Amino acid sequence: MTLARLAGALEERHVPGGALVMKEGEAADALYLLAQGCVTLTIASEDGDVQVAEVEAPAQFGELGMLLDRRTATARTSTDALLWRLPRARFEDLVRERPDVGLVVARSLAELLDRRQRGLIGAPLPTTESRPVVTASSRGRGGSRRRAAAAALSFAVPALLWALPAPAGLSTEGWHALLVLGGASIAWTVDVIPDFAVAVALATAWGVLGLAPAAVVFAGFTSTSWLLVLGVLAVAAAMAGTGLLFRAALTSLRAFPATYRGQVLALLAGGAVITPLVPVSVARVAAIARVTRELGQAFGYEARSRGSAGLAFAGLIGYWYFSNIFLTGFATNFYLLDLLTPAERARFDWTTWLVAAAPVGVACFAGSLVVLLFLFRPEREGTIRGDALARQRAVLGPITRGEVVTAAAVAVLIAGLAAQRALGIEPAWVALAALVVVTGTVLDRTQFRTGIDWGFLILFGVLLGSGEVLGRSGVDKWVAGGIAPVAALGPEVSVIAIALVTAVSRIVLPSRPTMFLLILAFVPAAPALGISGWVAGIVVLLMANMWILPYQGLEYLMYREATGREAFDDRQGTVMGAALLAIRLAAIVVAIPFWRALGLVG
Repeated sequence: MTLARLAGALEERHVPGGALVMKEGEAADALYLLAQGCVTLTIASEDGDVQVAEVEAPAQFGELGMLLDRRTATARTSTDALLWRLPRARFEDLVRERPDVGLVVARSLAELLDRRQRGLIGAPLPTTESRPVVTASSRGRGGSRRRAAAAALSFAVPALLWALPAPAGLSTEGWHALLVLGGASIAWTVDVIPDFAVAVALATAWGVLGLAPAAVVFAGFTSTSWLLVLGVLAVAAAMAGTGLLFRAALTSLRAFPATYRGQVLALLAGGAVITPLVPVSVARVAAIARVTRELGQAFGYEARSRGSAGLAFAGLIGYWYFSNIFLTGFATNFYLLDLLTPAERARFDWTTWLVAAAPVGVACFAGSLVVLLFLFRPEREGTIRGDALARQRAVLGPITRGEVVTAAAVAVLIAGLAAQRALGIEPAWVALAALVVVTGTVLDRTQFRTGIDWGFLILFGVLLGSGEVLGRSGVDKWVAGGIAPVAALGPEVSVIAIALVTAVSRIVLPSRPTMFLLILAFVPAAPALGISGWVAGIVVLLMANMWILPYQGLEYLMYREATGREAFDDRQGTVMGAALLAIRLAAIVVAIPFWRALGLVG
């Protein structure tokens, strides 16, 4: 169907040999498919035009301009040619409707740039076969039969248990609310429909069954936390869209020595600094993935060697692993903040969150650095051949007005969140002010629709209201009573137990549902365990935002595909994931005495 719709938008052109098709520097208004003939691509230099490629049918060209808004080469037909022209507007519509098309184009670009770069330095061309791009549809969402079976299971389990009496200490209303939540958990586990669709079904079931009024079920969409996340995600979209995120990543790399150890440290430290500025980990990971791949090539490391894998993992760790250390490093952090008691919520702003999480962050930084330098020590030492980073910065060009405006919005957002207590204003107003700035100057309507993860915001809004639904039916008190025996073992044991339960849950559940469900269970029950709700929640976030097996980590899968599966293999990924999980657990244990000193434990 996609091909049929695409064919209807193509404009057929018969072009004689020697004709100009597109000119370097002009606005990129279309993508070209070459059906017959041959096209020569050249770029201008001080010594005249330099040929960079000879394209023979069937092929495509002009795709890089679709990403940069300008032509990067001049194209002339070498022979009579038959071209199919796809206008830019139709291409962008297609990518919005079918993101997998964008991934295929991105992979094509990555292969093209890799071959050109190897050709410029005389390196051998890759001999590995192209691998399919992993998309949401190919990862776990099966056909109609699987979706039907999953839906039937999600409904059947609660239906079979519906007539059973409620467990001791739990009301019938609370029991039914839990059963509906259990059905949603099954749907999240099998992962055949989007998680936000499951959340809407959960809210609808609670409402239709009379377990809570709509005003309660959807109260999360009117909360300050939801509005705060909306503003923060808009700023993140502006950073990714303007190129500011990519520029910041390159700048951090140039500040460290051009050696393996220096660049590993640069990727970890630079990622840690950039993390609080962009609360979308997948955006950060996408921005750094291609940089680390080119770094490995610049060092001359072979594909999937220890050196190549070490640099790649350093980028992944730096731009993902510290998401929960900063309040603005991960959108789900605001979910924890919303579930805290009013007294605890007033205690945690951007600065106090960072102070409380700092021991975990320092331990994770040190532990991951040790693993990267020793477990993934390159087969040979070396320095970067050529100034690859300088070439990338040259492609970016001078800083744009959009980047300046976005940087100012980020500064206002972080400063406002850090000083919210002194200013005496709700942090949501700061985030919304930043949203107004970027939407009025940087993000247009299309970018506002496509750059913000609206699916996450729907999921986030529903689950924000779920705490009130379960609280009204007494589920939170029942859960607290059920885990009371653990409290007898001491608050330190309770913290470790929450970490282990979360790690085990991640084997079955995807990361987002694990975070939301376990935070919903443990945060209200935390006082009964002798610990702060923040400690219970941050431990869940830290342990759920991990992977051991490759299929468990969204950021890992994205990073693997963005590097063409040439930076590392899944065996190395499994080793790295297990090491990071062990480091995370050790960091939590190390932080317990600090949390006790802050009055958060015991």
